[in-house]
Amino acid sequence: MKIVYICSDIDIPILGSEGCSVKIREFTDALVELGHQVSIMCSWVGEGGGEMPKAPIHRIEPRGLDAETWRLLWHEEAVLNNQLERDLQSVLHSYWLQTAGAEIIELEQPDLLYECYSLFGCGGVELARRFQIPFLLEVNAPLVQEQAGYVKFPLARTAELLEPSIFGGADAVVTVSDWVRDYVVDRGAEPDRVHTFANGVGEHFCRDVSGDGVRSRHDLVGKRVVGFVGSFHWWHDVECLLAAFQLLGPRHPDLALLLVGEGPTRKRIAELAEQLGLGGAVTMTGNVPHRTIPEYVAAMDVAVAPFRSQLGDDLYGSPMKLFEYMAVGTPTVSTAIGQVNEIVQDGRTGLLYPAGNAVMLAEALEWLLDDAALSATIRSNGRALIRSEYTWEAIIPRILDLVARPAVTAPTRS
Repeated sequence: MKIVYICSDIDIPILGSEGCSVKIREFTDALVELGHQVSIMCSWVGEGGGEMPKAPIHRIEPRGLDAETWRLLWHEEAVLNNQLERDLQSVLHSYWLQTAGAEIIELEQPDLLYECYSLFGCGGVELARRFQIPFLLEVNAPLVQEQAGYVKFPLARTAELLEPSIFGGADAVVTVSDWVRDYVVDRGAEPDRVHTFANGVGEHFCRDVSGDGVRSRHDLVGKRVVGFVGSFHWWHDVECLLAAFQLLGPRHPDLALLLVGEGPTRKRIAELAEQLGLGGAVTMTGNVPHRTIPEYVAAMDVAVAPFRSQLGDDLYGSPMKLFEYMAVGTPTVSTAIGQVNEIVQDGRTGLLYPAGNAVMLAEALEWLLDDAALSATIRSNGRALIRSEYTWEAIIPRILDLVARPAVTAPTRS
């Protein structure tokens, strides 16, 4: 199948290091590995941090007078004073997509358009209508709600009012969780056209790797390692992990904490570790190449996916790090919240603890560290589950099957 993958989000660089960028690369790489002809249309390629995807990239940007108009708008006081730059660029990108993007579609004659939803992202729907091409829309989050109150989102009402037409205009909508599915249906999509597929992992997480090099590089040889990999955003409750680690310290002097990644809360976490007297036992690596993440996870005796209690039942995402930990085969402990409860069978494929409860997190960690049989069972069961059900190579055929269903081919485009 010939597929054009569209990412119109001006905040997502294809070569970025955060999860959204990684997912695009792994998803399109898996499409290529499965034998499909794929090209990517995007608004921002980025300058590094991630490997080049296997699919060719077409950057959609203004040309000619469109480019000159955009340059001039950046100097308008009304635009700058009202923080309109990001929203205007997002809106205008949908129009640029319908010109430059149309040329790519005419050249490549794809069988399918697949778009990762972005705010104001109506370009893919319009291109699909114009060229009579099946259109699948992937929705990862309730973006309007997620951006609520953000000073650089002044056109929130417009974005919100566009969503029913965008969601309703897709032949099928792919959501990463049932929470997001309900959101999309509430915003105008027909229920029988919305399908939930949890996130997955790339095949490189399913290869057997050694963590010995990471342990040697970070002076962790001979220690028992508890670890976290993530983007250090507010929803990652690394503070709770530090508190649990502090509780374990007196009983386990050989314990080390390995924190991998970068993000807004990283500095605060480093300061808190010092305040708690944990500095010598905590290693913070910063960002590492995504292809090396399996080695870092393999260096951990236990991996933790902590989420904040403030999320309640509204952990709407599908946490990729959970799948990556389990695919590598590292025993995993996670907050019992949202989709995690569906993926992790407590005591069988992982251990769960109540959000914000450092005491119970410490107990779960100690249980795995001290019980080799339990650790081995969870390692084996978790790895088998992810490698059989949650690789992109396993998920993508089920997604593409949607284009053959009557609900996809039935609508008359206008």
